[in-house]
Amino acid sequence: MVQDTHENSEMCNCPNCPSHNDCMKDKGEVLYCARGKSSCEVKSKGCVCPGCQVYKENNLNSAYYCLSGKAE
Repeated sequence: MVQDTHENSEMCNCPNCPSHNDCMKDKGEVLYCARGKSSCEVKSKGCVCPGCQVYKENNLNSAYYCLSGKAE
């Protein structure tokens, strides 16, 4: 399980994702692997999860946490 920490939030790559939209930015949504899926409508435009340091350090193996919810 990914910890919802300030450190992880700072390393989070979600803001660089092509699927991360204005609604998500306006709400300050990031770190979906720890916090759960987005409250915004998400259109899949690509996923950068596998390149994220949080993803690597937590040995995650999925993607699109903004759609599917937090890693368990």
